[in-house]
Amino acid sequence: MNTFSERWFSPKVITLWEELHSFERMGLVLECMRKTGRFLDLHTESIRGDIRPSDDKYAGVKADSDPIFAVWGKRK
Repeated sequence: MNTFSERWFSPKVITLWEELHSFERMGLVLECMRKTGRFLDLHTESIRGDIRPSDDKYAGVKADSDPIFAVWGKRK
């Protein structure tokens, strides 16, 4: 399973990552997994809109938690 959020650092990602929308990034990861030929039954899911916990240091800044994106499949 590959999971990621919208928090990333420019020096640590490929240039294309910065140019893509969050859902396009999920599609990129899905396509990379598909092209390896090592996975079956690939899936994606995103979790958005969860309430940020009150003890989160960003609770007063942003009400919603950061979205999470996941791509997974069964290994051949």
